[in-house]
Amino acid sequence: MVKYLSIPLCLFLLSCSQQEQPQTEVKQEPTADKVVSQQMPALHIQPARYDLGDIKEGEAAIATFIVRNNSKQAIELVDIQASCGCTAAEPDSYIIPSNGFTQLKVAVDTTAKQEGIKKAVYITDSLGNKATATLTFNVVSNPHLKMGAVKGIFDGQCASCHFQPLKAVVEPSKLYDVGCAMCHGEGATGAYAPDLRHLDTQTLTTIIAQGVGKPQMPGFAMKHGGPLSEQQIHDLAIWIASLP
Repeated sequence: MVKYLSIPLCLFLLSCSQQEQPQTEVKQEPTADKVVSQQMPALHIQPARYDLGDIKEGEAAIATFIVRNNSKQAIELVDIQASCGCTAAEPDSYIIPSNGFTQLKVAVDTTAKQEGIKKAVYITDSLGNKATATLTFNVVSNPHLKMGAVKGIFDGQCASCHFQPLKAVVEPSKLYDVGCAMCHGEGATGAYAPDLRHLDTQTLTTIIAQGVGKPQMPGFAMKHGGPLSEQQIHDLAIWIASLP
């Protein structure tokens, strides 16, 4: 009897051992396209930051960025804004096909610029995606630049930030935000230009009206070619002197 049961028993044990073996799941490796799409945002700028190093005064600071569309549909660049009026940005094409790209040329007027310049371009596409390109450089003296060619912040593209907007501003804190903060920092704490908080009202009035003899800080009074009235300068100087 035992002899006849040996074969079915072996078959039963073999069947159990096969059922207990874990099944190995075969994982499919992602394709190169899928890896790229997972790592990059839908609207992507390369490089995100471009450092041009030293640029001679009077020469344009120019860089070319690559704007990529990593989405599954074509997009349109609907808004391109620069951080200031001296910066111009223009793409080769406003329409970018799916998984395509276009070149973005960014040029900055180096008029009255100094060291540690940082400009940004903000881009929005038709799907609402946003991206930022940043351009940095230092402006160094140009021995070949003639004295008559030296411009100030009231000339060229710089006037769109430093001259025109100041004419209609009356309230001194807003006047500072529009005309001074970009150089002297928030709350006059200093940035590209010095900290102003230690100066008294009379000194501030003189400096604002007459300037310091440099293209980066000309006289802002109308009689010196600037945009501000005597009342604007007086109110602005009192406001700055009152800062802690």
